[in-house]
Amino acid sequence: MASVGMNIDISPLVDAVVAGDIARITSAGRDLIARGAGASELIGRIGTIAAHGDSDGHTVISMGAASMLCRWFVSLQYALGEDPANHERELPLLVQSVAAAMPAVQAGIQVKPRDEANYPKPLYPSDLQEGDTVNAEMHKAIYNGDATTVERLLFGLYGTGADYRTINIRLYDGMSTTFENGGHPLMCAVRGLQLLDAVEWGKSTPDIIHWLAPHVPIHGNEPAWVQTVRDFLADPSHKLDSYRTRLAAPKNENALPLRNLLQSDATPEQVCAGVYDALMNKGASSEGIGSVIALTATDLMQRVGDEDREAFINAAHGLLFAAAVRIAFKQVQDVEALPMLFTSAAYVHALHQQLARPQVNVPATPRPYFSAGLIAPALLDSLSEQLEAQDLQAAFSTARRYTQLEHDVRAMFAIIALAAAKADAVADQGHTLQIVQAAGEEFMAWPKDLASTNIDGFLHVALRAASFAKRNALATS
Repeated sequence: MASVGMNIDISPLVDAVVAGDIARITSAGRDLIARGAGASELIGRIGTIAAHGDSDGHTVISMGAASMLCRWFVSLQYALGEDPANHERELPLLVQSVAAAMPAVQAGIQVKPRDEANYPKPLYPSDLQEGDTVNAEMHKAIYNGDATTVERLLFGLYGTGADYRTINIRLYDGMSTTFENGGHPLMCAVRGLQLLDAVEWGKSTPDIIHWLAPHVPIHGNEPAWVQTVRDFLADPSHKLDSYRTRLAAPKNENALPLRNLLQSDATPEQVCAGVYDALMNKGASSEGIGSVIALTATDLMQRVGDEDREAFINAAHGLLFAAAVRIAFKQVQDVEALPMLFTSAAYVHALHQQLARPQVNVPATPRPYFSAGLIAPALLDSLSEQLEAQDLQAAFSTARRYTQLEHDVRAMFAIIALAAAKADAVADQGHTLQIVQAAGEEFMAWPKDLASTNIDGFLHVALRAASFAKRNALATS
């Protein structure tokens, strides 16, 4: 059954956004939530309108992040002994993300009705020349910078009723060894498809396909190391096909040496060789390798001080890209997506070479903090207060105690998400929400067979992102 948020009339909220009236946005959002609508679905529905006015991609990515963060609030409600069907606590995320999307929504609403007349003619698999495949044509379109053909191919798949995984893998395969603009094209693909999850795909799919297509092709601005990745994978001795038939349990401990390799003076080719060895020779899984690459990205973020927010966000793109790659492997299991691991590792290694070597913000053992107690609600209340006060050390101490007591970490990250909802999403292009989402997803998805590995880096960067962002007053309106 579709949720209340998918069926309820949201026109008062849309009208408030078009009018640019924050007070009305807050009031309309509160009313919809009081009637049982979840903020995740409401954000998703507004996001599909905003997609038509979002040219750089940040609006939809940020709305996707806010929507996914809202899904952790069920656990928070349970932890606090509250009704899990009550979505009132999610309101700040709805208001902040929708307010930041106002220009895109105001532009996007003008293209309605959003119907087939606004889109190029689908290119169905049956329309291709004999011997051609959607896979080959997608590669050609992406590498030729042909956004129209990318969109036609995606609409062709959608028009055949293809399973959503088919759309995902065709995108990921075609983009797997491409990299431009800080990794935003792949982030748009992964996070845009997550936004579609919030609205249950269906009739909203064309809106996101139309938004995504221009971001997918490359435009000749790739870094030099990308060609090294392509050359490595083009070598017949580096085939990945046998991964498809692997039967043994993953040996993810063999992915851990990548953490040092990516922070060394290795060449891009040596980085690719390390990923290949872990994946194909030593039995690590794609998700395990993706997790280790993402953790390494948090090591790099610790090199940037809290006083330089722009540098912190720039360094965070390694995490955002690596986390998007790992999420892709939750969506699809196809061998064709495996090259993304090599691209992700090479990018994080390139960031390592760009950033200063001294580590100035490595999360040290936090000072003892004993006033929060042991039960989950008390710890969560303390964490919320500490984040509000921007007391990072105390917040880190409380969060670590919470996790060590094995309370539900989704509830903890919901509290961090509420702090992130106070960040001015216009000023930082939604990056605070995106960082908290990525760090939370990676923390919660860390492989169980690597439980002895310290992954506090994910927690620390999420707390830093939420604590030191530029704030506005929307969340308290």
